[in-house]
Amino acid sequence: MDSFIHRLELACATNKSLLCIGLDIEPSKIPVQDPFEFNKAIIDSTHDLCCAFKPNLAFYEAMGIDGLRLLEKTIDYIRTASPTNIIIGDAKRGDIGPSGSAYAKAMFEVWDFDAVTINAWGGYDTVDPFISDEKRGAFIWCRGSNPGSGDLQDLKVESVLGGNTIYEIMAQSAQTWNYNNNIGLVVGATVTAQLKSVRELCPNQPILIPGVGAQGGDLSASVLHGVDSSGRLAIINSSRGIIYASQRTDFDGAARQAAAEVNNNINSTLETAGYGWP
Repeated sequence: MDSFIHRLELACATNKSLLCIGLDIEPSKIPVQDPFEFNKAIIDSTHDLCCAFKPNLAFYEAMGIDGLRLLEKTIDYIRTASPTNIIIGDAKRGDIGPSGSAYAKAMFEVWDFDAVTINAWGGYDTVDPFISDEKRGAFIWCRGSNPGSGDLQDLKVESVLGGNTIYEIMAQSAQTWNYNNNIGLVVGATVTAQLKSVRELCPNQPILIPGVGAQGGDLSASVLHGVDSSGRLAIINSSRGIIYASQRTDFDGAARQAAAEVNNNINSTLETAGYGWP
């Protein structure tokens, strides 16, 4: 099987898209009785406009056993309906020893995610279980999109890597650990200066960029500061702005329209910068 980075590049090239759609399902916001029918309709209406889907496990776990069954059916459906799309499990897992290995087994062998988001606060020991297989990817939470992220992540500290902010040291560490070429970073669209810094530190690693849409991140700046030297390897995530573009029965059509608008804006920015698709 191809490496994770190759499959990610293929997913982007196939649909000419750097868009990731977050499947953050909230039963109170959907206009249909069956949450799976909602996810299925969103996937059917948008899969050709994006490179990836990103279920956020928190929303499924909040529904208990029914939510886990929903997650399983959603993953299976994406595999069937659009096998080229990458599936990212937004789990932010992070632990050491047997616990870390169990988390990795759950994410990759049980749920069959192509990649997951992880929390590397425990250092390399928390990352290693998720990167041993080059076919799977791990996106390290580096600089959050929420205002409180700066409380810790922007602190300047001294380390063996020099005197930098914590998020910069995390980015430098991720580059050092990237022996299987399957580590990416998560950096918010609301902090484009930090995004630019991370891209400079990690020129060849994918960056997952949440925070456009409902959180108000700068889409154009996120694309320009997030892409690599070839205009790729930035994954621009939008969740609520797409899947809840309408909370009426026309939700799937509204989601497609919203996804197309974001994707067109991304591609327009790429084209203007000389990074258009072949």
